[in-house]
Amino acid sequence: MVERRLAALRRILSDDEIPAMLVTGVSNMRYLTGFDGVFDDGINAACLVTSEHARFYTDARYSEAARAAAEGTPWTVRQTSGSMYVDICRELQSEGVAQLALESSVPYGRFKFISEQFVGSVRVTDGLVEGIRQVKEAAEIERIQEAARLTDAAFEHILGYVRAGLTEREVALELEFWMRKNGSEGVAFAPIVASGPNSSRPHATVSDRVIQSGDFLKLDFGACVDGYRADMTRTIVVGRADERQQEVYAAVLAANQAGLAAVRGGVAASDVDAAARSVLTERGFGERFTHGLGHGVGLDIHELPTLNAESRDQLRTGAVVTIEPGVYLEGAFGVRIEDLVVVEEAGCRVLTRSPKELIQLD
Repeated sequence: MVERRLAALRRILSDDEIPAMLVTGVSNMRYLTGFDGVFDDGINAACLVTSEHARFYTDARYSEAARAAAEGTPWTVRQTSGSMYVDICRELQSEGVAQLALESSVPYGRFKFISEQFVGSVRVTDGLVEGIRQVKEAAEIERIQEAARLTDAAFEHILGYVRAGLTEREVALELEFWMRKNGSEGVAFAPIVASGPNSSRPHATVSDRVIQSGDFLKLDFGACVDGYRADMTRTIVVGRADERQQEVYAAVLAANQAGLAAVRGGVAASDVDAAARSVLTERGFGERFTHGLGHGVGLDIHELPTLNAESRDQLRTGAVVTIEPGVYLEGAFGVRIEDLVVVEEAGCRVLTRSPKELIQLD
């Protein structure tokens, strides 16, 4: 897998006449190297890719783990003793490299420092590795599927835990504890647990609000397996739903189903968004759907492609994306139903299997 990924990046660099690229985004480094047990949020590292070399630079804290992970791969590990970027620039200068590419996501301070140290031209590239990552390999899909399985199991567990009188924070903690206890590598992202009027905020932060009988409870969360993430939203009622809640829920569910039916390899992402959005518009809720329909998922929780009305992306067979329409009535409640799917040539395979009929917890 690593050799195939490097070959794909080298083809792009060759086509763009880029002799060397320095990759510092953690997910991109993890993807290109395939290293396990090396990366964390505090890692100090960089990947250098040329037509001849694949070098992984890091400091003494990570060098032992990196060397062990690099065995049998094309990667050479270099331990830096001083400034990593100074060492890299000096090495490139000694090898006669006159142009260096950096990712567009690199912080400005890092870009400025490297530009000052490198003897030659520095250019910014956008989404080269991310574009390769968009189509998932079979092993990647297996990991995402396992993360989705854990996410479904966590939802089943939380249905037996939730009741009126608990706080949103208590539910969020229970979700995270259960997923970690049952094999999740942390959580895919900070869970959203939003009750009552808080559920009208698409990305509400968890609060100490006490869940009341009759509240919608929006649960947006995911497990993580070997770095690969799942993402699912289900909205339930704690108690019994009134007619307005049932009407909104039915509209969002219909939009979710329309979005899923529109997914297939080669379709424009904007067309999938339109398929779901038109359902909500027809039912009078078009202006209440205030975000895009979905996004790619993998090593990051938000990846390519982007599914919204302005997207120029096409869905590629093998991509993993979310379909997540929502309706948000400010100050009252909100509903979102989100599934995680693998794009296939003639449709999609849904990875999140939790029930989507309106669940009412008496």
